[in-house]
Amino acid sequence: MQPLRDPKNHPLKAPLEDGDWPVDPGRPWALRLLALLGAFSFVMLGLSSLLPLLQPTPNDPQRQPQPLPGQPQGRA
Repeated sequence: MQPLRDPKNHPLKAPLEDGDWPVDPGRPWALRLLALLGAFSFVMLGLSSLLPLLQPTPNDPQRQPQPLPGQPQGRA
């Protein structure tokens, strides 16, 4: 088993002087883009699940099917 690493000796961190705050190196661009893609897909999934609620009701006269050419007008 490997011994635990001392965070003070981390290779990416510069030695801290008195009163300095530690600096976060941030995340790689690929990981940021992947997180952005995941957030966007999550929002789109939520919107697509709400879309049926925003559709007009079936009793709406605008949703009545148009008669085909050659068919008599009205219902049989």
